[in-house]
Amino acid sequence: MIASLLAWLILVLATALVAVAASICAYHAALMLVSLGVPAREVPNAAAPMHSFAIVVPAHDEEATIGKVLDSCEALDYPADRRAVYVVADNCSDRTAELASGRGATCLIREDKERRGKGFALAWALPQVLAAGYDALLILDADCRIEPHALQVCDARLRQGQRVLQANDGVANPDGSATSYLLAVANLLENDCFYAPKSALGLAVFLRGTGMLFHRDVLLQFPWRAESVVEDAEYTCQLLAAGVRIRFVPEVRVTSDFPARGDQLAVQRERWVGGGLRMALTRAPRLLYGSLKTGRLVLCDAGVTMLVASRPLVIGQFLLAAAATLLAAWISPGSWTAFLMATMGSLAAVYAAYVGVGVARLGITRRRMLLLGRLPFCVASYLVMAMKGMSRGGAGDWKRTPRVVERDGGQEGPHLDACRSQRRDESQFRASAIQE
Repeated sequence: MIASLLAWLILVLATALVAVAASICAYHAALMLVSLGVPAREVPNAAAPMHSFAIVVPAHDEEATIGKVLDSCEALDYPADRRAVYVVADNCSDRTAELASGRGATCLIREDKERRGKGFALAWALPQVLAAGYDALLILDADCRIEPHALQVCDARLRQGQRVLQANDGVANPDGSATSYLLAVANLLENDCFYAPKSALGLAVFLRGTGMLFHRDVLLQFPWRAESVVEDAEYTCQLLAAGVRIRFVPEVRVTSDFPARGDQLAVQRERWVGGGLRMALTRAPRLLYGSLKTGRLVLCDAGVTMLVASRPLVIGQFLLAAAATLLAAWISPGSWTAFLMATMGSLAAVYAAYVGVGVARLGITRRRMLLLGRLPFCVASYLVMAMKGMSRGGAGDWKRTPRVVERDGGQEGPHLDACRSQRRDESQFRASAIQE
């Protein structure tokens, strides 16, 4: 009796998990099909500029990378008298502020050891920048580069009445390692086959931390108070609940060097996954309830997006469904468990095709094929890191991802003495990557 009840419960659990996995897969597949019909957006012809822009760069100990974002800002194809760069040096112990000021940026120096993090830095800095009277604010991370035509496109979008834009966030170093290649494929799929069709359909688009542009009226009406470790998702929920639509801008790419090593990725996972999970579990039900209450489809889609856009959650749920199906087939073999097995096999084939689209669109080279063979190990490592991040709940502090230390402007300052051991470790990593 007990054994029969246990077998029945396992079968019910497997059925439920397979149904969820099928729903998530269908959501991704439907958006991919829609993406095939979304026309490629072209960069608009240069027109007389209408809007002024402030580029806000929150930075915490970014002397090694701040030069790259400043270089890309200087190269923007937009009148210099209608744009300015503000670097928010938040609790910096290095020469970030000095280097930024030396390059002509307005540097806002913030010291607050109790309220640390990018969200707090933006909440403090944005009112000061708005007071300068710019029409729109573009937020870039300190390790990013943006394409020269970006402000032209943003100016054209603002002319059309669009008020919140999210740029195409890409990976600058897909060939760095299997880790960065995995993230490059995932980001490409997220951009081209997820957010681009969602934006075209008028569904929920989430801000992604960098490449975010806001018309000043939006920030004045909805002041930035998002101070969690996933401040972009937090502010997205606030805007969507208020009926403010976010548009994805595929023709503007913002690129950065993504983690190439496991220890670099681990810092990001610990910082994001715990906070992201808490945000999804607390905000998604509210959004779904708000959709039922108001009849607004975009809120329902936003709640679903918070859950299905989490790569660790989607991968983990799929593996759990597969494990439950195998267990059910072993305990209660029959036509229904055979159907569940066939369904999971079909879903695996769809996801393989989905990843294949990303691989093909990113471009195929011999090195990338070698890196592709290591993806199963990277996914396993990624999930382990994600579980560690969830168990720690997500750090609220602004903890930099370890990066390759570079000379700014060809000058190596005394601040780099403390980083020499890290540079030696990363030199060894680069040597091993070349040998691959």
